[in-house]
Amino acid sequence: MGDCLSGYFVVYLTIGKFLFFNAVGVSGKTGSMSMAMASMQTTIHSLALDTPLMNAAGVWCTTTDELQAVAAGDTGAVVTKSMTLNPREGNICPRYAADTVCSVNSMGLPNHGVEYYCGGAAALQKSRKPIIASIAGFREEEYSTLLERVCREPFDAVEINLSCPNVEGKEIFAYDLEAASRILERLRAMTDKLLGVKLPPYSRRSEISAVGQRLVDLGINFVTVVNSYPLGTIIDAQTRRLQIVPNGGIGGLGGKALKPIALSHVLLFSQACQGKVAIIGAGGVETGTDVAEYLLAGASAVQVGTALYTEGPSIFERLTSELTQYCDKNGISRIADIIGTVASASSV
Repeated sequence: MGDCLSGYFVVYLTIGKFLFFNAVGVSGKTGSMSMAMASMQTTIHSLALDTPLMNAAGVWCTTTDELQAVAAGDTGAVVTKSMTLNPREGNICPRYAADTVCSVNSMGLPNHGVEYYCGGAAALQKSRKPIIASIAGFREEEYSTLLERVCREPFDAVEINLSCPNVEGKEIFAYDLEAASRILERLRAMTDKLLGVKLPPYSRRSEISAVGQRLVDLGINFVTVVNSYPLGTIIDAQTRRLQIVPNGGIGGLGGKALKPIALSHVLLFSQACQGKVAIIGAGGVETGTDVAEYLLAGASAVQVGTALYTEGPSIFERLTSELTQYCDKNGISRIADIIGTVASASSV
């Protein structure tokens, strides 16, 4: 409890200092604000968010307590664990490792099953924040069953996870454009609810262009890019051992090392979708400046994974404070004004 109170006290002092600085202004006299705090409001298609920040599916969202903690933080929305038809224990441990530049995980979709998360949907709605249900199937027809079930609950949107790289013996649906299209077309026909898809990294611009156009044609409302890069590993040179057990020590690469790849996908999907599909950026977000970079590239919102795993839900207050400071320093009154405004590099 002492550590928790200490954390809140630091946040209070940080925000208080920022507000006092703006109230005093250049003259040193209180009474008028030299600059109003920037608006953090944004939208994912028709879904309004008070801040662009949310958790990535898979982190701090396995239990109802974790979901409530994310909802209580400085988040604009809450994403559930990617839920399957039945509960799953996931892969054998250790299945997560991290160093100074990346994380590698082979979790294997551990979750409590669709009925558990549907049962907690109404309580989460009390946060008055959008709640996004993440669903993951192992066969094409499972996605239809999952969507039908979650659409009976007060979820505000559904994120269709076609990109999990960490289930042994299973391929990534998103890398088969025709299979992915069949799934998305079937799900789109089932509901008017806001639908999005979470995708893995691609290696060719032509793939991103084709996928982006297909999302537009199918009427998908948002795309989350990217899930972890499928092939990563960490070796401890001192013990001479791989750091995770499943999949021969190979797992999804996340964290700081993933950010340049993810940013390129936000930029390229923004170009391919031409504003018809909202974009959520994900990968390597650790600072408020990272958030700003995603917004500039074209993302309307940002998910936090590895850093949330390390720091816990208090990270959202820090990121908001840092993003606010970035906006203040650069004369930005609304984050919505900078979405997709990144300029080309200057030639020498």
